[in-house]
Amino acid sequence: MNLTRRLFGSIAGLISMTCLAAAADQSADVRKEPTKAPLAKKAPAPEKPFFFINDNRITVANFPSVAVPSFSAKSNLITTAFTHFDAWAYGTNTFSLLRNQWDHSAPMTPCVGPAIGFPVGQCAGATQNIASLRSTLGWNELFGTNAFSAGPLTNISFLGGADVMVSNVGAAVSQTAVVAGLQFGFALPYKGYLNISPLYFQRWQYNSIFGDPSVVGAVFAPRPPYSFLPDGIAKFDPTWGVDLNYYMDLGFLPPSLQYFAISGRAVVRGADGTGGYNRNPAYDHVVGYALEPIRLTLDAGKLFWGPQYAHLVDVWAAWRYDRNITGFNPSVDPNCVTNKVPNGSCNDSGIYYGMTMKLGAEIPGTPSTSAFGLPFVKSVDNMLTVGVLPNATSPGATDKTIKQVYAFTHNDVWSYGTNQVYAELLKSDGRDPAAPCSQAYNKPVFGQNGPCMGEYEMNAKLRSTFGFNEVFNTTAFRAGPLRNVSLELGGDFRSTQLYSSPDRKAIVAGLQFAFDLPYKGYLNVAPLYYQEWNHSTFAYPNNVGNSPFGLVFGSPRYVGLLPAGFTGTVDGNLHYRPTWALEIDYGGELGFLPENLRYFSWSGHAGIYGAKGNGAYGGYTLPSSWNTATEYNLEPIRLTFDVSKAVWGPKYSHFLETFVAYRYWKNKYGFDGSNPASPVCSFANGASNNSCTEQTVYAGITSKF
Repeated sequence: MNLTRRLFGSIAGLISMTCLAAAADQSADVRKEPTKAPLAKKAPAPEKPFFFINDNRITVANFPSVAVPSFSAKSNLITTAFTHFDAWAYGTNTFSLLRNQWDHSAPMTPCVGPAIGFPVGQCAGATQNIASLRSTLGWNELFGTNAFSAGPLTNISFLGGADVMVSNVGAAVSQTAVVAGLQFGFALPYKGYLNISPLYFQRWQYNSIFGDPSVVGAVFAPRPPYSFLPDGIAKFDPTWGVDLNYYMDLGFLPPSLQYFAISGRAVVRGADGTGGYNRNPAYDHVVGYALEPIRLTLDAGKLFWGPQYAHLVDVWAAWRYDRNITGFNPSVDPNCVTNKVPNGSCNDSGIYYGMTMKLGAEIPGTPSTSAFGLPFVKSVDNMLTVGVLPNATSPGATDKTIKQVYAFTHNDVWSYGTNQVYAELLKSDGRDPAAPCSQAYNKPVFGQNGPCMGEYEMNAKLRSTFGFNEVFNTTAFRAGPLRNVSLELGGDFRSTQLYSSPDRKAIVAGLQFAFDLPYKGYLNVAPLYYQEWNHSTFAYPNNVGNSPFGLVFGSPRYVGLLPAGFTGTVDGNLHYRPTWALEIDYGGELGFLPENLRYFSWSGHAGIYGAKGNGAYGGYTLPSSWNTATEYNLEPIRLTFDVSKAVWGPKYSHFLETFVAYRYWKNKYGFDGSNPASPVCSFANGASNNSCTEQTVYAGITSKF
């Protein structure tokens, strides 16, 4: 029912390779081993830098015609991605975060798609979010040798990684996967490279169609003698994989045309069974191939602004070929066959294109100065966080759930402002269940474990500022503690596996006032314009389950919860009215402590967002009980301990930190917790279910990379 193998292997590998390609001319030089020192007495060699490259990109791409197994042979897909690549003393790290948006031919849960014989309808197009991490440890670096460099072979490395996918397409699919193996690196002409990786591959998948028929309903229910999985989680067989990627500048072209590069990749995954679902031989997976034989990239930054801006902006086009997507057998798998005829949704081939922009990279590789003489990139910082929220809530589902938190933060300061990318993956326990479970659907009871897995949620945030002092080359906006005034722009995204299928997209714009505080502290205050678009299953018209709007799964069928006289919205989408927002960030070191205790820092955040209506738009109507209230998302205090500074010294400050924090979130996501008529925050008798206010202490560990 999904594109997991193709999107884990294909798109994630593709975007990661884009980042590697742009850094190829840097990393090729970094990997060269220094000449061995003679045995004679000599002064100690300079210490090897810990990080060589810190490269970060944002990519926007369009797939005009992409196959979605079980749904569509031709769906339009728009991808937005952030990719981080670094090379350090002992290897490399690559982190990719992708958000994919299909058109309505791949509908959002709980709507069922057309490939199983139903019309496309007007259900909203689904979204998918993927996080991918790959790390290598080079043998030359680990063992202090150059024995693993010979001829074109540059190194052999250990490779490990993990992928997480969260999607609200059709059956609320999520997947986790791990890979481990070796990477063989080879040099190609013109500062190119070729990496080949034989791998171990293991994946686990939640899919509501795997579940108990009494929950899933007749549409997806397995038929005897085949079995179902009680919690909807399939554990697939371990199998093999091979990853390959290459990059090369077209250095043989005349100097006036040396703006082009070629690259490519291949991801092959072995058959891994059925995951325990159905035991029907038709569901047995076969070898899957996700290939991008060639991508042609134009270095627009170099073309328009000169060599010092190489790869600042790239535009590219590529050809892809995917065979047996997700390992489905196109000839017999029910996802690939409609009325005994292959429906074309499990093989794919086509051209796609996009643009990639660098968010800055530390030495080497970025321009030393901007076009106006200022340092182009002043600092780049990336952090990976793991934490636990012991008393989280999920509006309308539970007033208490334990949520695991996995977060990535990127911050950079450049010539004219700052950029921040924040992304988090949240994994709830069973009291906050994935679709199709929900109280409204009669399963499970509010706040109790049901037959479905705890849901995944993925959030992402981008904030960029343009400082008035820098843009206008002045100090007029610096006075006393005021350091700068900036234009601030940004966007937010949220997707979950909940039955209600939230799909939040928001933009912000306004000013930021930046102040200095004692002990290297800061206070940023940003009054903002805020506009949100979202989605809710419960906004569908009441006849959505038996009309051309799209078939909704379940037994009994979804019949709607809208009171008489309200139309709902044709696609379940919500268009909220514009409102105001206030975002405040602050922090600093506890510099007043004695020197031997200066390992602590403090920080905090406040996000306040005005009421935004009920989401009705055009001529559609929704109940007034859906009206939103002012939202307060606060972290008044976070106390951080710098473990790496305490253990290894000031040189390694902030490489490894641990923290404890308090969170208070009132009217979560804007749901009005004080309204007894709210169908989300209150029970039918008007009593609050306490799910729309969250109060919790939480802790975590953060590592720089």
